Amino acid sequence: MKIIIMERDVEEMRGIEWYIKHYLSYDIDVMNLCEPEALADAIASFLPDLLLLELELIQPPVEKMLRQLSIPIIALTGEPLFQQALKAVNIRACNLFVKPIPLDELKSSILSLPVKAASPPEEKTLRRQLYADLFLNSSALYAPNEQTFFVMECADIQENLPFYNWLIALPVFNEFVALPLQKRILCLTQTSDTAPLIKQLRLFVQEWTQSGGGDVNIALYDGEPSTLTVMYNACKKSLMRRFYTGYPHIFKTSETLHITRLDPLLTFEEQQLWIDSLDQGDVPKIKNLLYRLTNTSMPYHQEDVRIHLTSILAQIRRYMKKYHLQQHAAIETQYRELFHYILEHPVLYTIIQEFILFTQRITNYVKREQQAAVADYTELAVAFIEKNYADADLTLQTTADALNISPNYLSTMFSKKRGIPFKKFVQQYRLQLAANDLIQSTQSIASIAEAVGFVDNNYFSKVFRSHYQLTPYRYRLHHKKSHVSHSTDAAPNNAHEAVLRFGHTT
Repeated sequence: MKIIIMERDVEEMRGIEWYIKHYLSYDIDVMNLCEPEALADAIASFLPDLLLLELELIQPPVEKMLRQLSIPIIALTGEPLFQQALKAVNIRACNLFVKPIPLDELKSSILSLPVKAASPPEEKTLRRQLYADLFLNSSALYAPNEQTFFVMECADIQENLPFYNWLIALPVFNEFVALPLQKRILCLTQTSDTAPLIKQLRLFVQEWTQSGGGDVNIALYDGEPSTLTVMYNACKKSLMRRFYTGYPHIFKTSETLHITRLDPLLTFEEQQLWIDSLDQGDVPKIKNLLYRLTNTSMPYHQEDVRIHLTSILAQIRRYMKKYHLQQHAAIETQYRELFHYILEHPVLYTIIQEFILFTQRITNYVKREQQAAVADYTELAVAFIEKNYADADLTLQTTADALNISPNYLSTMFSKKRGIPFKKFVQQYRLQLAANDLIQSTQSIASIAEAVGFVDNNYFSKVFRSHYQLTPYRYRLHHKKSHVSHSTDAAPNNAHEAVLRFGHTT
């Protein structure tokens, strides 16, 4: 690429030249000018692809000459005035930068210049030859000491064609021959110096990403002279390293990756470990189990890892069925998406992150459901007590059996929710019903005790006195003499009030 820089400040001109050559391309030819009178002759002899011009040097004759050119122009000025902007418009500048020049923006502007001219006949011939050599498996050898072959691959296959079109439109890409395939782009350049080439390729990837494109990996062949098919397959193999390293990277085919095997199926102990971790909602332990698969010092074989993850997914499926999560459409959809992610996604780290996020979703969902169930089972137990308090055989076991849960679970949840043990709640509930009957009825104390579930009258008197500091007889006598039959402190008006009281007093 040929560039003319016309600038009054010699130091600034040299700085722009150094930056362009250092950060833009290793094959750029620059001509520097300080006198606008020499611009026309310089253009005629140098045939530049781009003009970088300081507007303060452009007088009307030069301005008239520039309007007749089709060469891209980038204007520079130290005076942010309307007149300078108008001058930039008149010479049809594609961009205007006010000093100090933002060099990164200058670089992006150069890279986004209009599409270069059509490929010369010799380039088209070379592209046809590359297609033939690749797909017909030609025996023709390509020598890395004379040219460099590399393959570019987008993270998203849908971006392959847009990336190719963007790439060949770059003026600085004219020293490359690009061959688009369905998933990748093959490139050949007539240089064996890989250090500046790699720097330039990194720049391409960076600019593509900054322009809104996705990630790109590149594999560069640096082996012995070989056929195009062999070189392409070597680059494809190198690109598979994305599974362990992600994007964006430039791989050399000479760099080997030592892979170790992994038993893809879970042992019985590993299955139990996963079951326990899921039941306990132990996300940190789950993360540690999954992150072990991302060992970068000695990575596991890709297919082993994928099968291993599907084996883990089978344990998650058991967990989902245990809590009927597969009946929830959103969770089931996410589960199926994760399954395809494991089989198809090219980057292991991303798979692991999606796996962890899904595990967190379902364990958090189960925790929320269990917390809701605590309230539900507690209230169901209270309702069961209200209905069956008169049954002397009412126990924690019979209530748990009626609710189809374990007695230990009911005991724990009941105490947590009501703040009182199940047995004590039943006893106090019966005592308050008995206290109400002692005031409101004329039944015998023995009849009242039996009606609320006490089969032993002596035991009833003992626990009643312990709770109210009065025997049943004196309690009745005291309240009838004082005519305080409505006292809710000693005897609530109904069983429902008694239940509410138990929920807030202990």
